[in-house]
Amino acid sequence: MNASMQTAIIESYLKVLRLPAIARDYQRLAADPQTAQVGCLGYLQALLEGEVAQREERAIGERLRRARFPYAKRLEEFDFSVLPSVPKTQIFEVAQGGFVQRHENLLLVGPSGVGKTHLLLGVGRALCLRGFRVLFRTAAALATELEAAQRDLRLPAALASLRRYDLVLVDELGYLPFSPLAAEVLFQFFADRYERASVAVTSNLEFARWTEVFGQERMTAALLDRLVHRSVILVLSGESYRFRQSLQRQQEGGGAG
Repeated sequence: MNASMQTAIIESYLKVLRLPAIARDYQRLAADPQTAQVGCLGYLQALLEGEVAQREERAIGERLRRARFPYAKRLEEFDFSVLPSVPKTQIFEVAQGGFVQRHENLLLVGPSGVGKTHLLLGVGRALCLRGFRVLFRTAAALATELEAAQRDLRLPAALASLRRYDLVLVDELGYLPFSPLAAEVLFQFFADRYERASVAVTSNLEFARWTEVFGQERMTAALLDRLVHRSVILVLSGESYRFRQSLQRQQEGGGAG
């Protein structure tokens, strides 16, 4: 068998087995002088390492795409020095994913502008990189989607679909009051995930004021009972992070002028 025929057979096998990284690298590595020193097993190990690395990179990209983050935010970009109320060590510990493995929740509560969404997205991205399935939705968008599912008699299916995510990020809960139907389906969403899968929620309202958006006191109390139980709760305070950044940009622009 000549070399060209052998190459064609090898590449056909690699295509059938769906090993694109090995197909890309096997000839280059075979021609590398160092390959002769590591032997057949070393050559095979190098090929397999390249294949595994490419698959993991593609899997990370797919998880980030499915998470539907509105924009990219990293925890490393957050300026913890301007907001002493944000516990940096605890945030990075949360981003390791232990609370998700234990089916616990993360609650970020504080006024507008202190960086809750940035932290939520940063934690979500970090967990995607660690292999967790994450989904981002604003509270308003999630309520709208669940209301539509309820009207179409497919709410159980919608909740089951959301259950496939290890963590659902729910942003901006408390900025707008919900209709009775929206409040009811959101309650069902949180109840469905209780001790099954995790949620991470940001809210500008302290817990005592959640009746302002959910309406019914009894339902709100039952919801909080489920959310707060087995949760990491971080209460943030301080001057608006966005306001400070905007002021800093204006000052820098004025100085440059």
